[in-house]
Amino acid sequence: MSGRTAYSTWMLWFLGGGLTGASVALLLAPQSGKATREAMQRKLRETADSARGLKDRAVLRGQKIRDEAERRVGAAASALAGSGADTASV
Repeated sequence: MSGRTAYSTWMLWFLGGGLTGASVALLLAPQSGKATREAMQRKLRETADSARGLKDRAVLRGQKIRDEAERRVGAAASALAGSGADTASV
């Protein structure tokens, strides 16, 4: 039973701390809620644009790596096919 009481006490302190922190944040906010929301939306758009750019660069790099790998495998296959024909005629 004392374990349950300790948990309840801990939860009350945790919730009280959260409410206190939220209250202080609202009271000391440097700008209005509307300005804060606009700033957050702007930052979110910038982050999304940055993520899209990163994705595009990663896809382009992956395509270049794939093309280079295809070229090398093709060259190796041609070399093997050419050397195989030479050994078959011997």
